[in-house]
Amino acid sequence: MASGTAVVQDPLTPDARRAFLVGMKNRTVAAVGFVGAGRLAASLALGLVEAGYRVTSVASRQLDSARALAAALGPDVEPTTDAARVAEVSSMVFLSVPDAAITPVCQSVPWETRHRVVHCSGALGLDALDAVTRAGGIAGCLHPLQSFPSRSPEPERLRGVCCGVEGAEPLGGELALMVTGLGARPFRLDGVDRRLYHAAAVTVSNHVVALASAAGRLWALSGLPEQLAREALSPLLQAASANVGQMELAAALTGPVARGDVATVEGHLLALAVDPELRELYRALSAELLRLPLSLEAGALSRLRELLEDVHRAE
Repeated sequence: MASGTAVVQDPLTPDARRAFLVGMKNRTVAAVGFVGAGRLAASLALGLVEAGYRVTSVASRQLDSARALAAALGPDVEPTTDAARVAEVSSMVFLSVPDAAITPVCQSVPWETRHRVVHCSGALGLDALDAVTRAGGIAGCLHPLQSFPSRSPEPERLRGVCCGVEGAEPLGGELALMVTGLGARPFRLDGVDRRLYHAAAVTVSNHVVALASAAGRLWALSGLPEQLAREALSPLLQAASANVGQMELAAALTGPVARGDVATVEGHLLALAVDPELRELYRALSAELLRLPLSLEAGALSRLRELLEDVHRAE
């Protein structure tokens, strides 16, 4: 796919808020339904209710799960195990199911031209919803760049985050208005390579957990009690994350690479001979930092590149 240019809209501006209110007044979506009652569905559905949308029905393979989410959304929300029932009573349907289930579930429902069907996958394009477009409906995507670790609804986790949206008009505009109403920031995914986009999200989210795991192994190798690692290292992680959100990356970086401290980096690599896999991870991540516009003395930069960008010289 061709690379697209994403424009992020700020939902907190007066113009965006007015646009949302006008859109709410004139919107063509009369009723919203959910197929899938997991963690994302819970937060997204309650967020839409709080924004003034009417959620009519929730389906899940487990009726108890559908009932629990329906109860959290309001007394008029119907729980069911039948995706087709959600389509019957809703004009916009969110398929908030695992990626592998999106196409099979979509193909199992008798869609009509009135339907707007939206998946929440970052990795899949709109072709996953071909059954909708063949029936004359409109396919779309709404993907929040956020994690939802709890099964309890947490719509506050959507506020201030960016959400990718895609869909032919009028659906694309409706989804952007929805995101604004959730207190989030919409950007368009049209023309974007969805695999690379999703890989970026996975790298900054899931791989942070992998880094915490690797840091914990190093902590234990140093002779410190393993059970203390998460408690001791997590404030560093939180501070670094806050810096990334508030500053340019080069300004957010601290530590030996940012300082051009060749001796410290060399010492780390020597000590990491105890675990070659961890040494390679350290080397690769440190080499990535050299891509930033760091203000380093030329000799220090050259030596760091020798140590980090050529694995054989680092050994």
